[in-house]
Amino acid sequence: MKLTENSMRVLERRYLRKDDLGRTIETPEDMLWRVACCVAAAEKPEDRELWADAFYSAMNNLDFLPNSPTLMNAGKENGQLAACFVLPIEDSMDGIFTTLKNTALIHKSGGGTGFNFSHLRPQGDAVKSTNGVASGPVSFMELFDHTTEIVMQGGMRRGANMGILNCDHPDIVKFIKAKVEENRLTNFNISVGIKDAFMEAVKEDKDWGLVNPKSGKVVDTIKARDLFNMLVEYAWRTGDPGLLFLDTIQKSNPIKGSVIEASNPCVTADTFVMTNEGPRLVKDLVGRKVTLLVNGKPYETTDAGFFKTGIKPVFLITTKEGYSLKATADHLILCDRKQIVWVKVFDLKLGDKILRHDHSGDYECKMATIISITEAGTEEVYDVQVPGVNAFDANGFIVHNCGEEPLLSYESCNLGSINLLNFYDHKKNDIDYVNLRDTIEVAVTFLDDVIDVNCFPIPEIEQATKATRKIGLGIMGWADLLYKLKIPYDSEEAINLADKLMGFINKEAHFCSIALARGKGAFPLWDKSIFKDEMRNATLTTIAPTGTISLIAGVSSGIEPNFALAYKRRAFIKEAKGEEILTYINPVLLDELKNRNLYSEDLIAEIMEKGSLKDIAVPDDLKQVFVTAHDISPEWHIKMQAAFQKHIDAAVSKTINFPNNATVDDVYNAFMLAYDLGCKGITVFRDGCKSEQVLSIGKTKEGSKLEKRDRPTVLHGRTAKITTSYGNLYLTLNVDEVEKPFEIFATLGKSGKDTQAHTEAIGRLASLALRSGISINDIIKQLKGIGGSTQVLDENLFAMIFSVPDAIAKGLEMLVNGEVNNNELIRGDVCPTCGAPLVCEEGCIRCVSCGFSKCG
Repeated sequence: MKLTENSMRVLERRYLRKDDLGRTIETPEDMLWRVACCVAAAEKPEDRELWADAFYSAMNNLDFLPNSPTLMNAGKENGQLAACFVLPIEDSMDGIFTTLKNTALIHKSGGGTGFNFSHLRPQGDAVKSTNGVASGPVSFMELFDHTTEIVMQGGMRRGANMGILNCDHPDIVKFIKAKVEENRLTNFNISVGIKDAFMEAVKEDKDWGLVNPKSGKVVDTIKARDLFNMLVEYAWRTGDPGLLFLDTIQKSNPIKGSVIEASNPCVTADTFVMTNEGPRLVKDLVGRKVTLLVNGKPYETTDAGFFKTGIKPVFLITTKEGYSLKATADHLILCDRKQIVWVKVFDLKLGDKILRHDHSGDYECKMATIISITEAGTEEVYDVQVPGVNAFDANGFIVHNCGEEPLLSYESCNLGSINLLNFYDHKKNDIDYVNLRDTIEVAVTFLDDVIDVNCFPIPEIEQATKATRKIGLGIMGWADLLYKLKIPYDSEEAINLADKLMGFINKEAHFCSIALARGKGAFPLWDKSIFKDEMRNATLTTIAPTGTISLIAGVSSGIEPNFALAYKRRAFIKEAKGEEILTYINPVLLDELKNRNLYSEDLIAEIMEKGSLKDIAVPDDLKQVFVTAHDISPEWHIKMQAAFQKHIDAAVSKTINFPNNATVDDVYNAFMLAYDLGCKGITVFRDGCKSEQVLSIGKTKEGSKLEKRDRPTVLHGRTAKITTSYGNLYLTLNVDEVEKPFEIFATLGKSGKDTQAHTEAIGRLASLALRSGISINDIIKQLKGIGGSTQVLDENLFAMIFSVPDAIAKGLEMLVNGEVNNNELIRGDVCPTCGAPLVCEEGCIRCVSCGFSKCG
């Protein structure tokens, strides 16, 4: 295993086994054999040694590496090997806290989690069971974020979350602004779920309805273009949120009838259903195929029979004739409204007549009149698939079944990436497709075997994962391969090669899955899929973040361009020896400079200073080929993502990097281009958009002086009124032409001269700090929480005010973010593990040295 010094240190720190005293007791070779033998145990006994050798060789040559949980946990007790999990968020306290518990278990085992919070009712919505109001999705995201903060993954790394809210949720504005205060929701990447209808409404400047997920009714409208422009603005300002194009994702869903993030209509376990053996309780029919009678005719369910869909709020429907039924709000029941139609439980009205069977005769249909519809708490609920009729008899009533499988909730995916740089053919100056094909076969077999040897955190995840057997084979080293091939990243030649290469990988991966299905069987839900040939896996390819494993392999991350060609980093601190500053130079560039006799210490120092070759006196062909993220226009970033997406079963993790001087319109155009080119999502990051720069390319700012900006003649701003123990504080925040905070005026309505003077002094000093480049978040951090002699509750801010300085801080929060956040701020622009720079790529913040990642 050819490892760099840094790769070895990463392995020692995070992957190699240690004894009780923390001493490393495993070599990299030992680790690879541990992983290879564990995964090969899924094969037939007579084939295990052969496959263990193949797995070991692929990893030892750095041709292929699996995701971090597999490297860390394979061969260990309760080894959880998957990387990412999708968990449902149901609109009930039981459901939310069940998911929170499962999230903690997953993070502890080494995985990351994704949630769509769109099923939660909006902030302020009535909760009849408690006579209270709902706190909304964003507040529960903070709960999940805090839990993630205190649960360390496998004792080695902190967990990470993806949070999604659909564009038609009433709290979408709060969600878009959720991360405007830096270091809030730090363990979340957030994305807005975008629908085609919304994008069309944006283009046509139409109104857009915001829908309460509990009632299914439009509760507010907003101009679609205004909402989209807000989304663009906050992505420009902070890098969040990203976009997920839900309908584009759904089009590539391999399972017929399944809907991503669907909400299944359900009934409770104590519901009687009519079978060919007579009435039976739902709870007795879970997990087994059964014949149901509908209108007296037999219909077979799918093999799974009734299946649990979670813990959800249910309603009790009672009729004048004495019959009743408990079901979720979205369950469809046949109703007589001048014609027989399906009506959701939530839309039923008192006096409605619903159809029921008379089981004493020949299943004659009669009508029952509804006399009450009441909330009946939350219960475990179930659904069923009944092909041919999509309905069943529940307590005598004719109700609709879901018509879809609950596929995405509780699914997990194990990932692995092929190192493309290893398949560069020096003699032909091309890609070695023959050896690449062999590695694809090994990698697909490896990832499929992981499913069978994995120790899943909860039974629901094991069941959902094995139903579709999804795997995620990806790549790394793309930018370095282009360097070797002397092809500019921002060129049609590179786009065409991406199309060809990923098409080859995806096709060969599917061929491997077909071959595996012939020997081991297709995934259980294959007959409901889009595939004509039997497949072992419902999906095979993805391009996931490869931060740490690409660092081990010593290549560029995923399909990202290199962030810098040279930089300095801190070595890991060893006992009391202090720290060592090391210089990193891209190895492909280093070889090229040496081959051309261009290498010199002065040139390296200049590259270090400027970050790229763009403004350095080197041959033009080097400048064109050895480009970095900020040398490439956003348009080419998106074109590259779209080229790979064409041949990816799942999705592509990539960051579209913008220079600091990029405009809001630049981000708008990027979002539109990503949608039009068929990307499944997009994440952007404008250099320096955070108050503390993540990674500075070029000269450091050490020793530089703060320069105060001159005040323009005219500024505009907003004023907030905050309650204090000295009277009302009127706080005005003025912003400059690019909406950046510029100055503060603070005035107390009724107070003594000294108190007013102190208040004015705080405003003047804060204004001086803002005009000198200090972040408003730093000002808030310094003032927030300062205590005084008397506290007072400000009902408009929903916050306790401890003093005038605290009032100014919380007033600024309201003016900047739209709300006050009472969480502790934790910030830093360097890696908390090793002190090296952090970069934003593959949709996440990660360390270029030790592999620390805010995405786990």
